[in-house]
Amino acid sequence: MTRSERAEELFAQGYNCAQAVTMAFADEAGVDAATMEHISAPFGGGVGRMREICGAVSGMMMLLGLARRTDTRVLADKAALYAEERALAQKFRDEAGSIVCRDLIAAHPHADTVNSDKPHCMWLVGLAARIVEESDIFKGDGKE
Repeated sequence: MTRSERAEELFAQGYNCAQAVTMAFADEAGVDAATMEHISAPFGGGVGRMREICGAVSGMMMLLGLARRTDTRVLADKAALYAEERALAQKFRDEAGSIVCRDLIAAHPHADTVNSDKPHCMWLVGLAARIVEESDIFKGDGKE
């Protein structure tokens, strides 16, 4: 099973978008699934269903932070991390059309229902996991 399929499976089980993405990579991130579940819980629905940044995108960023463990007091390291974050977000935006939950839902109104009836949100969760997997963020230090 791919990480993307695992993330979609977790979403179908009732986890929110951020939880599904992060929990699909818990082992690679070195964080137990229960901790990942709790730390990513507030990010679903664009943070507390406020429809801001898509929870799947927030999940990607949490995973990047765990993979890099950058000392953000060092300006060069912070700049490199932010550049990598922007690149991940742009990949998501290029495929999904936006990184903003309310925009994604407006484009696909059927997405704003219970998890099992959110085929577009499930696709977004899978997309975020695929982007993380293809980016190999857990295989390098991002400074190549």
